[in-house]
Amino acid sequence: MSEPQGQRQRMQPRMGRGSWRAQMLLYGLLTLIAAILALGKLGMNNTLDVVSFCLYAVWFLINVGYFVHLIRVSHNDKPFWDEEEALREDWERRGRQL
Repeated sequence: MSEPQGQRQRMQPRMGRGSWRAQMLLYGLLTLIAAILALGKLGMNNTLDVVSFCLYAVWFLINVGYFVHLIRVSHNDKPFWDEEEALREDWERRGRQL
């Protein structure tokens, strides 16, 4: 199915700005933890546990990939989030006028 010319679609239709922020925070922390664990394996007792290091490194790379995906979602879906907030503010303004 092709989309109409000039009309953009959301990358994550069910993701709002609040859930995006929460996911950025959580995946940022997970990425930091994975990096600390991977680097910690390199510096422990001058011995390298290759399997653990590779697991932590792969975990780090997956988290970085999802972090980059969230940045793309933010870039693509920001106009939709702004539109939703404008509609919500309009409804609140109309409700106060009643």
